[in-house]
Amino acid sequence: MIPKGASMQIRSLMFFVLACLLATPAVAQDKAIAWHGKGANGETIDFQPQALRRPAVLLFWATWCPYCKALMPYLQHVYDAAGKDKLDVYAIDFKDEDGDPIAELRERKQTFTLVRDGDPIAALYGVKGTPGLFLVDVKGDIVYKRISGDAPEKVEVALREKLGLPAATP
Repeated sequence: MIPKGASMQIRSLMFFVLACLLATPAVAQDKAIAWHGKGANGETIDFQPQALRRPAVLLFWATWCPYCKALMPYLQHVYDAAGKDKLDVYAIDFKDEDGDPIAELRERKQTFTLVRDGDPIAALYGVKGTPGLFLVDVKGDIVYKRISGDAPEKVEVALREKLGLPAATP
């Protein structure tokens, strides 16, 4: 049995911890973070979320990831439906020391903008596993995050809805 005074101290401590958690910014942020990356040909890719001309998908992936392989065709469908002038898709390769992301995208016929060696970018966004996916609107707000375990079909439906695209035809 907890003495009466100790019970009050425990409640006070719990209140303090809860207040601290609510006051601390979450790792899963609501605003996209600017970054610089290296493209397929070594060119610099500069992502400035406060100056976007169109929404952008940030896909954190690796060549060895079977879930990425399953998700990427659905993402390509969204990209094709939106059009390159209405959506940017950055395929940010990370945790991938032995793979060839250029060959993988070419082989899969995926036309995303490749960002190589994206481990520092993944760290900025708190992404630890693959695939990670964020949809950023033109104001730089993250308006969709793929939740671990979301089926590729569910991700496609959510992205189409957020982008105002028609539903996929079977």
